[in-house]
Amino acid sequence: MALLELGGRRFTLPQGEVLLGADPTCAIPLAVPGVLPKHAKLKSLPDGQVVITKAVPEADVLINGVRLGAEPTPLLHGDKVEVGGQELTFVDERRSGSTQYVQAMSLPQAMERAKAEAKGGKVTVNTGGRVVSLTDGREYAVAGTSLVFGRDASCDVVVAGKDVSRRHAEIMQTPKGYLIVDSSTNGTSVNDTRIEGQRLLARADVITIGEEKFRFYADTAAAPPNPDFFPSILRAHTRGIGSRGADFCGRDVALRSDSGRQFMASRPLRGHPEPRWRASLGAAVR
Repeated sequence: MALLELGGRRFTLPQGEVLLGADPTCAIPLAVPGVLPKHAKLKSLPDGQVVITKAVPEADVLINGVRLGAEPTPLLHGDKVEVGGQELTFVDERRSGSTQYVQAMSLPQAMERAKAEAKGGKVTVNTGGRVVSLTDGREYAVAGTSLVFGRDASCDVVVAGKDVSRRHAEIMQTPKGYLIVDSSTNGTSVNDTRIEGQRLLARADVITIGEEKFRFYADTAAAPPNPDFFPSILRAHTRGIGSRGADFCGRDVALRSDSGRQFMASRPLRGHPEPRWRASLGAAVR
């Protein structure tokens, strides 16, 4: 059942069309200054959706602070309808109490689930978090400790749609990275898989809320240095090389690290415009 609330008054919206206005014959009578005799029309559709239009072109109607145009506009649970300075709240009793309580999950559990479910993405650190809308390209940074998605105008990322809750989901900054927490009725998906309460995000994950998609980005952890990549002791193994060192021109040089791994590198020919390299036992200098 759908209805409008004004203070302690509740106006039920039966299926079909009803009028809101100052005329006492209106189903929703509102005799206050600024309200026309027939101000707005509300129509309940067979699927339970309610749409609102202006009864006359000169009527002024605001939906969540936005002026209503000429086209019919669907109302969603919790929407604020303002006429003549009076604010009415639209209630869809099918959606009442839509906030869900989900089973808590420890961060280590969320981390393991992220590793198992992420499609090739890299687990991130807890800096640089942001999402980019795949609809219009707008970017939203996780400026504080969280980023809230939802239909309510107070959310950081406002997402329209009848399947979107007023406070639908939240990306939270945690010591282990960024955690997305779903508190909606219709669910939140990551990489086309509906999450169960919460999930640790990986870089390039795609978040779906209603019909909108967002790609998640954050800084990734730096890879640990490879101890074999920069050998601390270099030894040259070429023909005819003495212990005092020599020019290596057009010859292969084997570089051995402390761990015993060898690296082979070819040096430029003598007279080549690139600089020559000189090496000696235990060191190499340019």
